[in-house]
Amino acid sequence: MAAGKRAVEEHAGLIDLVVEVRDARVPDATAVAGQHPKLRSKARVTLLNREDLADPGATTSWLRTLREDGPVYATIGTRASSLRAVREALLASPRRRATLHVAVVGAPNTGKSSIINALARRKRAIAQDRAGITRHVRWLALAPGVELLDTPGVLPPKIVGRETAWRLAACGSLPETAYDPEEVVERMGAWLRASGLEAAAARMDVTEFARAHGMLRKGGEVDRAAAARKLLTRFRAGSLGRFTFELPGEVA
Repeated sequence: MAAGKRAVEEHAGLIDLVVEVRDARVPDATAVAGQHPKLRSKARVTLLNREDLADPGATTSWLRTLREDGPVYATIGTRASSLRAVREALLASPRRRATLHVAVVGAPNTGKSSIINALARRKRAIAQDRAGITRHVRWLALAPGVELLDTPGVLPPKIVGRETAWRLAACGSLPETAYDPEEVVERMGAWLRASGLEAAAARMDVTEFARAHGMLRKGGEVDRAAAARKLLTRFRAGSLGRFTFELPGEVA
């Protein structure tokens, strides 16, 4: 995270436009561009990425709300077609010099590298579904006269409360060493029940999931840790349903 902040500081003078990649399931918790004083005055395009994993109605509400502050798009970084309008907007952006420099920023594992690859229409950046993959700063050509700055993921300097923490962990924006998978799954199940999604909550039962999938230790003991990790993997792949943990009216 420190590397991402340094990258912004070092290249702020060159940056003309900021593309902020957020996770559509946690649009507020993954909003990081405003944390950098030198980026606040820059023109900004916001992407709600992984919209295929988020609740469609919630995404529509976020698009309506965020559009008041500038261009915003719902995207799927692994599908170049979902980035077509974004690419066209970048290529048409006004320039104050020969080359338009665009910084792509976001919290860890929001899909920045996949976004860059989709925009460039070729594999330029390393993309994997876990936090901390991008470690170095690179300028990558989008098209003649347009360059993208790929930065390591950065989070706000302080995660406020356990609710934010487990949501970021569930979506893969925290390193695996920073959270307890069982606790995250438990809190997610509680959130689902509180939201009236009892059927989805039942699928988050660690013990039942472990037994159903034969995830047992020697002696027949349930391997709860392994089951919780597997449940999180399935959630991140979208096989447990489409959920958005934050709504515009609920966020200060």
